[in-house]
Amino acid sequence: MKRHLVARLSLAAALLTWGSVAVLPASAATMAYSTSVPIILQEVPSWDLAANTNGVCTSGATLVIKNAQGTFNTVNYATLAAACGLRVIWAFPDTLDYATGTIRPEAIPALVDKVKDLPNTWGYLSVKEPNWSHITAPEIRALYRAYKAADPVHKVITLFGDVPHFGTSANPYTAGMADVVMVDWYPVETSNGSNSTYLTGATRWFPIVRSKVAAVTPRVPIYLMVQTHKNLGPATHKKQRPTQAQLWREVRDGFTYLHASGIAFHVWRNNNYTLDQLRDPRMVASMGTLAAQLKAGTFR
Repeated sequence: MKRHLVARLSLAAALLTWGSVAVLPASAATMAYSTSVPIILQEVPSWDLAANTNGVCTSGATLVIKNAQGTFNTVNYATLAAACGLRVIWAFPDTLDYATGTIRPEAIPALVDKVKDLPNTWGYLSVKEPNWSHITAPEIRALYRAYKAADPVHKVITLFGDVPHFGTSANPYTAGMADVVMVDWYPVETSNGSNSTYLTGATRWFPIVRSKVAAVTPRVPIYLMVQTHKNLGPATHKKQRPTQAQLWREVRDGFTYLHASGIAFHVWRNNNYTLDQLRDPRMVASMGTLAAQLKAGTFR
């Protein structure tokens, strides 16, 4: 598997030379990624896959997360996703209630049985940002056990928000929660709806997340979900649409400080947001450019 390392320190400030050999100090931050890194979309509807809306099928993505609730036609969706070159990470809202913070692991076997043998099923997303909905560590483990009992073959992802509290009692992480840990990171903010500030917390919080996962579950990879949206309401939200340079910086920070081995883009469509990927074809084009650079090994 081809990997790329990029030193992010200037020669004048960071290199110690001995003859013709340049030696980076042990503390140097480096960026590493695989040219086969998973690239993930979220919640692209069936009709947008069928219509290749905004070029979603040529965006370079390899996986798509899709809620499958009630009588949703999973076979049809899997067929459309396969035509776009996508494998599916299934999420089942019927297995938990975010409003009440309750889980229904008993619903998992029947839901998994509908998709586990589909040829482009990649795995399952068990829970999103559990600390916000007060889904507890034992409940996350119960969901994981139910998924693995129903399908021992495919992977289970858990998506954590609130990165500064990851691994604490407020946002716990233990063994038996996931085969892949995904964290979301939305650092581009605005104070007036038009200016833009990039929060610098990745350098502080990502190494803590990485160290916690490595200590508790050494072989579990970490994926990063990055910001592509704008959300100015309610008033507590102040997310600004990233520029292409800021999108690149998000991914670069993920590789450098989190050691992410997968990159996910934020949700395709959310009508509560000011702007999403469906209404922003330029963002989808930027995502495609970034994916192409990753696959070519030219991302910097």
